[in-house]
Amino acid sequence: MRIKLLLSSCFLAVVFLAVALRGTWGSGMAEDGTRFDVSLHGVSHVLHPKVRRSASKDCTYLTGKGAVEYCAPAPEGDAPFSMLCSVFPLILSGLGLAFASGLVTYVSPYRAKGTSAALAAAGLAAVFIGTVVAQLSMQRALKVFEEIPLYFGGLAFASVWIAMGFLFFVAALSTTSTMLRLD
Repeated sequence: MRIKLLLSSCFLAVVFLAVALRGTWGSGMAEDGTRFDVSLHGVSHVLHPKVRRSASKDCTYLTGKGAVEYCAPAPEGDAPFSMLCSVFPLILSGLGLAFASGLVTYVSPYRAKGTSAALAAAGLAAVFIGTVVAQLSMQRALKVFEEIPLYFGGLAFASVWIAMGFLFFVAALSTTSTMLRLD
């Protein structure tokens, strides 16, 4: 039963982290009624927010493609912009560590409890640090959010917190099993 819990928790964490990497973490409404959505890789300018599947202009600040005026760094925002660019690799490494923890648990469920716990804890640390850095830097990093307040929320933002819960569960259960020498 413990092995199934660990495996399912690891792979659910991977799924939720994949959602967090792709989706919107925050939004801000402009004075003209349009909305700016920010994710871990770019900014979307939604032209008609009340219309489902509205046209949008997108840019990617990680690669500099698209409508780059929306992804421009704030004038005094070199450090926050660099911090924001580090969030995607941190969350991606957390996803990789969660997958590795699940793989180690699957391949060697009884002999590798300590390794599984260490991988899950490292994944949790990477995801937590990435989330905190994102919350601290998103508002100050991008020029578009200088005068528009950014509000965090949505499916991707909730997904990262759910994934952290699963990773904490895996790390705690694996560590407890190792300390109690349970099979």
